[in-house]
Amino acid sequence: MRKRIKKGVACVLCASMVAALLGGCSSKNAESSKPSIHIESYTKVGYDTVTVQSGDISPILNLKLSPDEFETKNYKVSQDDYEVEKVNVSKGDRVKAGDIMVQFKADDIQDTIKEYTEQKAENELLIEHYQKLMQIDGSEDYSDDIASLKEDIQIADTYIKEQNEKMKEYCLIAEKDGTVTYVNEWLGYGYASSSDNLVTVASGSSNYTATTDDDYEFKKGDVYQADYEVASYDMKVIDVSQYEDKATGKQMQKILFEPVDSMAGISEEDVLTMTIHKPVISNVIYVDEKAINEKSEDNYYVFTINDDGFRTAVDVTIGETVDGYTIIKSGLKAGEQVTVN
Repeated sequence: MRKRIKKGVACVLCASMVAALLGGCSSKNAESSKPSIHIESYTKVGYDTVTVQSGDISPILNLKLSPDEFETKNYKVSQDDYEVEKVNVSKGDRVKAGDIMVQFKADDIQDTIKEYTEQKAENELLIEHYQKLMQIDGSEDYSDDIASLKEDIQIADTYIKEQNEKMKEYCLIAEKDGTVTYVNEWLGYGYASSSDNLVTVASGSSNYTATTDDDYEFKKGDVYQADYEVASYDMKVIDVSQYEDKATGKQMQKILFEPVDSMAGISEEDVLTMTIHKPVISNVIYVDEKAINEKSEDNYYVFTINDDGFRTAVDVTIGETVDGYTIIKSGLKAGEQVTVN
């Protein structure tokens, strides 16, 4: 009996130990299956900053001057059967209104013009001959012959005029004074396609215009220097007008300049530059314009930043912006650090 009890106790103990072992393994497996969590250490946000400055600012007004009433005209032919007879212009050439830039072959028309021109010249010689005969011998009267010849000359003039009008269809004629900015290279090989632009002429008046939203005061008669590449030209103000830009609502002014110097070598496509040094603005507080934020119309703020790296929004009153720097009328003092956008 005792032996049976001992065996039973032993079985129970073994079963308990097995269960404990299995339970331990299960717990370890559960713990190992849980996802690991990695928490990054806190990093303070960094900002790009600039220092608020104080001192004098020398404003500069930069203008671009373009020819007044500037326009370009492309010249084409209406059909493809034209043959080039002569190209009279090259890129950069100046042309006058009425100049023939390209002449196309029109043999029939040219032959007709030549025929009537020669006939007209012969009739004029005959008239002169009859007039001399009448001066030599007053009894001779060639008045009817002379009248008939003059009538023939008028008819010849009419035909010549008609043929010249037709001839215009075989020419590229400049409509306005200007500068040739493009000549199709195929013209040099005798080809002219109706689908291609053959010649381009840029035109405009001799004056130049510039626009700006700056309130700098231009006065009629004042002379400024404009530059193109290495050359400089004196330009006189002849008119100033104000208007509102409909897109931005800004008040603008348009300045009309008249060249004082010869503009030889300058094309209507060329844009001149003008740099005006405005009066120095003394003893002001200013900061990089990229530091300024707009809250609402005419309301602005900046972010100042302290030694700990934390920023604070501060309302500011601003003045004009000069060469990338905005004048601060109130809200900041020199030496403060502000963030830039």
